[in-house]
Amino acid sequence: MEGTTDNYTDYEGITMPIGTYSYDEFTINPSNGTMSADQIPEEMLFGIPHIVSIVGYSSLFVISATGNLTVFITLFRNRNDKSRVNMFIMHLSIADLIVTFIMMPLEIGWNSTVKWMAGDAACRILMFLRTFGLYLSSFTLVVISLDRYFAILHPLSLNDADQRGKIMLAFAWLFSVFASFPQVS
Repeated sequence: MEGTTDNYTDYEGITMPIGTYSYDEFTINPSNGTMSADQIPEEMLFGIPHIVSIVGYSSLFVISATGNLTVFITLFRNRNDKSRVNMFIMHLSIADLIVTFIMMPLEIGWNSTVKWMAGDAACRILMFLRTFGLYLSSFTLVVISLDRYFAILHPLSLNDADQRGKIMLAFAWLFSVFASFPQVS
């Protein structure tokens, strides 16, 4: 191995520090920037772990889509029932649907191709949505927990509970946006 430098070069999606590896170690063809298959790390090649991930995510996608769409449609049809619990479950269902329809297909596609093929802008947007769904789901669960805490602590303050629930949900959405924003920059 040669000494490392701060200069980097990009060989068709493979970014390597210049001077760290010799051409002999990786057998890089300088004319087209490709590496020989025996030198590429195993996680960069399609194999059994990727097939297991694809099958797992596909199964979870079907189960999650079926369950969360059922909950969402049921609550949406009964939206005249203005209970706080229904509102929280509706927002949790929305968050889980974001995870289901953004993150899971993204992981399936990523494991199928073993590389990112959609470009920088799509990467930033999809990574934002991916983390946004996870944060929103988590923050909504925190809001539900806080609501149950306040319901036990102050059981007779029902007038404040509806307003407090809406405010906490608004903060859950806002905090999710702020927590996911680093994915864009």
